[in-house]
Amino acid sequence: MSAPADTAVARLRQDDLIPGYRLVQLVGKGGMGEVHQAVQLSLGRTVAVKLLKPDLARDEQFVARFEKEAAALATLRHPNIVSIVDRGKSAETYFLVMEFVDGPALRERMRDPDFDQLAALKTLSQVARAIDYAHGRGVIHRDLKPENILFDEQAGGIPKVTDFGLAGFDDKAPQAPQQNLTQTNVAMGTASYMAPEQRVDAKTAGPRADLYALGVMLYELVTGELPMGHFDPPSVKKPGLDKRLDAIVARCLKPAPEDRYPTVAAFLAELELLVPMTLAPSPSKETKARRLLRLAKERAFKVGRIAGLVLVAFAAIIVSTVFLRAGLEAKRVPAGIALMSDDGAQTALTTPGRVDKETQTLTLGEGPDTVTVVARGRQVTLEAGGVRFPEPDDVTAGRALVDAQVEGEGLRLSAVVDTEAGEPSRLEPLFALFRGPRPEARSALMLLGTGGRYVALIISGSGGHPELEWNLGPDKQGHMRAPLPTKTKAQALELQLDPLTGELIAVIGEGRDARVLGEGLRLGTDWMDTGWKESFSEAPRAALGCLDGACAFHSLVFQGLPRVRHLSAPPLPPLMAEPDSPPAPVVKKPAPPTKPAPAPKPTTVAATKPPPAPVKPPPPKVEPKKPPSTPPKKK
Repeated sequence: MSAPADTAVARLRQDDLIPGYRLVQLVGKGGMGEVHQAVQLSLGRTVAVKLLKPDLARDEQFVARFEKEAAALATLRHPNIVSIVDRGKSAETYFLVMEFVDGPALRERMRDPDFDQLAALKTLSQVARAIDYAHGRGVIHRDLKPENILFDEQAGGIPKVTDFGLAGFDDKAPQAPQQNLTQTNVAMGTASYMAPEQRVDAKTAGPRADLYALGVMLYELVTGELPMGHFDPPSVKKPGLDKRLDAIVARCLKPAPEDRYPTVAAFLAELELLVPMTLAPSPSKETKARRLLRLAKERAFKVGRIAGLVLVAFAAIIVSTVFLRAGLEAKRVPAGIALMSDDGAQTALTTPGRVDKETQTLTLGEGPDTVTVVARGRQVTLEAGGVRFPEPDDVTAGRALVDAQVEGEGLRLSAVVDTEAGEPSRLEPLFALFRGPRPEARSALMLLGTGGRYVALIISGSGGHPELEWNLGPDKQGHMRAPLPTKTKAQALELQLDPLTGELIAVIGEGRDARVLGEGLRLGTDWMDTGWKESFSEAPRAALGCLDGACAFHSLVFQGLPRVRHLSAPPLPPLMAEPDSPPAPVVKKPAPPTKPAPAPKPTTVAATKPPPAPVKPPPPKVEPKKPPSTPPKKK
């Protein structure tokens, strides 16, 4: 299989400028395109330019969705919502121009020790006011999360809601734009913040889906954790919180939409009783970098104009570096998208393996067959039947594709992974000043299709929470994280597509320690007929990925699963079934002489009992002559 095509919009040359704008630097990348910091030439001001990927610009559905985001922003004028400046089409693609927000995202601000509970609740109230305004204009966001809330430092640190790429429109609202692009039975958004009805069908998700996301963010802001499963109320999770928060969170997170608040305004009325809000934004706290800049200016006027200019310039470089670093950290590219970039050369290597056509199982390691592994981005080494990514030099992202396919109505890909962070340089503190902390090492077990489609199970080298990330075509992109225990050494990973339910699940650990990550991705029971075409474009292949560290993969198995495999076994037979459970159903099956027992162990038991069975049929043929003997035989 050929490697997925390059989808980066950053291939644009600096000479190929968007009309009227000069691109300065890439600040973010998403599933539909990229966001660049740019300069509007007519006014000389800094703006953000969002570019649709060139390959998607040829797809009418993606162009319509891109235009839909512009239509949503064009109807909104609110101090807590990012505003649109312009939109248009260049020779390469479509573009959307928005105001440039120079501050960090709410996710980054949540890690600041000075961001206390009062500041968190004030921030959420301002965000809720913006969403209430958007609902009044007929716009439903449908992707509210901390990553989509940015702080405008130039405007006093007020939060602004951004990224209306998945927005929906309420037809009942009098000022709603007349656009409807959401397909039926399609889930859109981020799993941890999606309302139950949005997970089933995003088209039917109304304004109360945004209320559910506000409830999730409220719980996360006051407790530091996501409300997963049967969660404890905020005041129980973190003693000292106002118990009135328990009722507010519980009502927002009701499974049925009609049981939640009727409007965001009703939610605000109860929240503001706990946190009185003022219209004037609170002044931003003076940071250490700004204090140094102020002192440098004062000292400059005392020692002379020339020395002052030098100090001011030096301080400005430091301040700009700090804010640039914060912006880059807030716009961190997801691991799956980074792994799918086609940077670096492509190298094909061969390794021993075993391809069993009867069981449709491919195993790397010792065996009579030769398996090809195609590496892209980073060099890999094949040793002891495993694949290893050494510590990176320049290119930090790399993947290795196992160039083989298996047949079956289900799939199973498993491997044991070691993830190691590289040795830091002696100049690491100096480098961290400009580019931020060293990125953590991450490993990924992947299923790849074509056109940039993938599913990736990702673990970190620091023992953080595992993640499942996917891009399976239009409206089938997402990200899921769960607080499961992980290891940096000998961590067992598995991706399994159940042939009966058509559900793709991710498993962390093995044996009794195996745990399923979040909820499965439902690809449909007709997966082998049409499902794989819609999800992967072609039958998926196994791949391994590594980011910002050294990664080693051992015991890789890629297997096709038949539909009958799970007829008499639990959903995860290799991980959850007891070893003594199969014999019981096998003893009952020898009764029909035409079906031999399938299991190897019970065959000895079945071989002793079936011989009397053929002897019993002849007596019934003679018994019509002896009627008295017939009843005992029926018993």
